[in-house]
Amino acid sequence: MELSENINPAIPLLSEGFLAHFIPTLTQVEEQLRELERRQKLLLEEMKTTKTRMENQDNYEYIALSFSKIPQYHEKLQYIRNTMISMLSRSKNLNQRVSQLKIMKEQQLAQIAEIQKRERNFDQTVLAAKIVENNPPPSVPKAVVVSTKISKKKKKDKTKDKGKGKEKVVRREIEFSSSSTTSVVESKIEVTKDTSFEKTEG
Repeated sequence: MELSENINPAIPLLSEGFLAHFIPTLTQVEEQLRELERRQKLLLEEMKTTKTRMENQDNYEYIALSFSKIPQYHEKLQYIRNTMISMLSRSKNLNQRVSQLKIMKEQQLAQIAEIQKRERNFDQTVLAAKIVENNPPPSVPKAVVVSTKISKKKKKDKTKDKGKGKEKVVRREIEFSSSSTTSVVESKIEVTKDTSFEKTEG
């Protein structure tokens, strides 16, 4: 009896303490729900007003039809985007090919210029050769060798002096420039070198 009498007064106090702990949270949640309900009502009223305005407009069907075509427009835009990406890739490839062709063209032009230069040099050489062939320079004597030999004179029968018959052989070579072939001219000149020679055969 005493225990029950002590517990019964504690039950209301425990309930009040429990409620006092959760009542602030519950009150805050209740206020948030009321605010949400109020905003939903405002949104619903705005939607009804907008619907009424659009139904009263003459071009409502046109607007509705345009909005219904939005998926088609999206697909077209996607196709255009893919096409532009493909064209960009092709454009890059074409630019690379143009650069390569430009380099090849420059190389070919350089080769052509080199060939033309060689041909001009060859033509000038041929022309100079023809001019020289048609207009030969004046002839200048080439190497001409003149050889002079002094032959030994026979001893005269009546010469008794040993020093009388001394002779000297001299060879002279003179070179000249000539257009003709080299010729050798030999001449025999008798030279008697004797201071004591007194008698010669008449």
